[in-house]
Amino acid sequence: NHRLQEMLRTMCRARGAELCPTDDRYCIDNGAMIAQAGWEMLRAGQVTELSQSGITQRYRTDEVEVTWRD
Repeated sequence: NHRLQEMLRTMCRARGAELCPTDDRYCIDNGAMIAQAGWEMLRAGQVTELSQSGITQRYRTDEVEVTWRD
């Protein structure tokens, strides 16, 4: 959705971040976005033990505590 991307781009600029949307081929589900977030967390040394992880179907992305960025 190009309108959503523009809104996100505006929000990112206001926060000193850059929006890097994925190619339409990978927008079928959230797998690519989840993998990218996991990669960023791993690079920053943030690891969640499997026993402490879980699935929340209606988890909102704007409620995620970002601890891997300054």
